Amino acid sequence: MDKGQHLRLVFVESNTNKVIALSTEMTLHLSAQTEDSTTKDTTDTNGDWNEYDVTQRSGDISFSALVGTGTDSGGKTFNDMINQVNDTLISWKVVMVSGANNRVVGKTVCSGQGKLTNVQASAQNRQKVTYSGTVNIYGPVTVGSD
Repeated sequence: MDKGQHLRLVFVESNTNKVIALSTEMTLHLSAQTEDSTTKDTTDTNGDWNEYDVTQRSGDISFSALVGTGTDSGGKTFNDMINQVNDTLISWKVVMVSGANNRVVGKTVCSGQGKLTNVQASAQNRQKVTYSGTVNIYGPVTVGSD
């Protein structure tokens, strides 16, 4: 069974996959709002289940990482994230990784587009500096695109 470090958030820039450098956590959240569409014609053998139609889908991806000292040029850094908090669509993937520092991108679990809407840093006394962010998903999520 794969461990958490094998599932990474990747930003796709100019056909290049860039993992978040020094990543510590990633959470994918997808939800569907539904509306009850049960009628007298609903066919349920037990007579106790409702029918629902999906009326809207939404999702976001949250992530956390350590703030590096600029030595990790192979991935997206804190400075990169600050520069991407804007109204520009970004392409993202959630991928399985392997290899040195979990940087060899393998199978795509899901992918889509979104906007980086939140970045915040936490610098506690005598602790490593961390930051977190949120990507709001825009449009459809493709499952297992490669």
